[in-house]
Amino acid sequence: NEERRLKFCKEMTEVLQFPVEPAASAEEATRFGDIVITATTSREPVVKGEWLRAGTHVNAIGANMSNRREMDDAALRRALIIAGDSRDQARGEAGDLLHGLPPANRSLGELVEHKDLVESSKPLHTSDEQITVFKSSGIAVWDVAAAGLIYQEALRKKKGRPFAIWQELPR
Repeated sequence: NEERRLKFCKEMTEVLQFPVEPAASAEEATRFGDIVITATTSREPVVKGEWLRAGTHVNAIGANMSNRREMDDAALRRALIIAGDSRDQARGEAGDLLHGLPPANRSLGELVEHKDLVESSKPLHTSDEQITVFKSSGIAVWDVAAAGLIYQEALRKKKGRPFAIWQELPR
């Protein structure tokens, strides 16, 4: 929806104090980034595997019901690593995986759980050309904890700029 997209970009430009510009389409946004984040309630895929550049990482954080999808089968087929919060949770909520893995000749058994990514002593991602996917079903406390650690580390390294996390967004 163009009106909502423009409103969102205007609000985020004000909050973040740098320009946030809208993409004309999901394809344009997907082809542009090295990191693609989807946060929709779509029942139909909004990201196609053919649009992903080599080396792209997809964070699919919406569509957390068994009848919703953000990525098509080709996106899952192209991904070297598909990670998620938990296999058990994915079985009930990750429509992307439930419907997209079988046509991609893959299974939930291949899902690398979030905890295993954190605990792993060997790199799973071995090339800048590999496409990776993280399908979140929404264990929010993990997101908050990770964001807090990243933010604190950025402050320690004097990267980026501090901002008020608890400020109210413009309406």
